[in-house]
Order: sequence, then structure tokens, then C-alpha cells
Amino acid sequence: MDLAIVEQDADAPAGVLAEWARERGHCVETLRARELGTGWPDPARFGAIAALGSASSVHASPGPWIAAEIGFLRAAHDAGVPLLGLCFGGQALAAALGAEVRLAPRPEIGWLELEPLDGGPVPPGPWFQWHFDTFTVPPGARLLARSALCPQAFARGTSVGLQFHPEATPEIIDGWIRAGGEGLARSGVDAQALAAQTRRAGPGARERAYTLFDAIARLWTNGRGTSVQT
Repeated sequence: MDLAIVEQDADAPAGVLAEWARERGHCVETLRARELGTGWPDPARFGAIAALGSASSVHASPGPWIAAEIGFLRAAHDAGVPLLGLCFGGQALAAALGAEVRLAPRPEIGWLELEPLDGGPVPPGPWFQWHFDTFTVPPGARLLARSALCPQAFARGTSVGLQFHPEATPEIIDGWIRAGGEGLARSGVDAQALAAQTRRAGPGARERAYTLFDAIARLWTNGRGTSVQT
């Protein structure tokens, strides 16, 4: 399978998702959203597409690449290309499918347990979160998991949107913590405690992420009636 990974920011790479894809024998191509601007490729050339996180806001940031990316994801869904959105990518996918993206009642930052729903593929966690916005569930989609505050996962056909970060390695998260000091303090998050929690949670989180990505790949397979390696 040719998997296109849409990277918004250099400090938010594919991490565990890229490791999983290569170990499962998939070919990975990275699309850098800011470099593409408003000129995106035909999504039908890819076997699947995954859109990553960003410090930008789907509904509030001005970059023209954001609307272009939403259009790219909408075209991919309409063409039957399996999709996965992670945090910002999940919000962009929700917007592409007709949902609202808006400011969350409060930030969710840290390792949180989720409530799985509808017999879906999302284990309860803990999963790493770092977001200030949230999405509504797109029309016709199934809610797969939620926290006490926000929807956390949905599926419509072979399109899957997540609010959390299964792709984030401890090294990626440590970089976010170092860069986000003042923002963490304003949100009432202790950076040192979060780093310690990340060191404890990291090994188990990688195993859960592989389980989740395998389950999503099976959903892609069942939805398309084609063969995907897992």
C-alpha cells in the first residue's frame, strides 16, 4: 500500500505511524502541507492518506494551505481513498466531512483515558493529547471514542478521525514540552510532571498505537473490499 503522510509542521512528524507503516511493508510518501500551499496532488494516486498534527488551528489560522488541505481530504474521501486524521488532521478531516471545528471548552494536554464506543478499534488508553480545538462528529459518522470533554474518534466509511496523538513518540513529546513552556503554564500543566508521565507511558503507548493502526487498516480493508497488509 502507498501511504501518503501529510505533515503540517516539522516538529510534528509521523513518528510511530511511520514506523508501523514500514514494518507492515507499506511505502510511505510525505506531503508537506505548507510547501504544497494550494497545489495538492490527485489523492486517488495513493492507497491511503494520513494527516498529522499542527500548532495551527483549522478554524482560526489564516494559512491558505489549510482550506486547500481540507479540500484535498474531501476529494480523497469522495474518491474512496482510506483516510486517517490525527489531532489537527482529525479536525481537518471532520471539517472536510461537514463537521464544525471550534475552540474546545478547555485544553486537553497530557495522558488521558478515553471511553471507547460502538465496538470500535480505539483502546481506552492512556493516549497523549495536546489540543485547544475540538470537532463535532461529521454527519453520518460513527462516534468511536470520547473523553469527558470532547469527541475523540469517529469513522465514516474508510475515513477515521482521531483527536489524540497515537503517532507521538516520547522524543516528539519531549520536544513539544520544551517548546511549549509558557503555554503549558497558562494551561495549568506542570511540564516536568508531564515529561515524567511520558517516560512511564511511552513503551505501552507504542504497543497500543500498533494495535490501533492495525485495526484501522482492517477497517480500510473491509470498507474497500481490497487486500491491505497488516
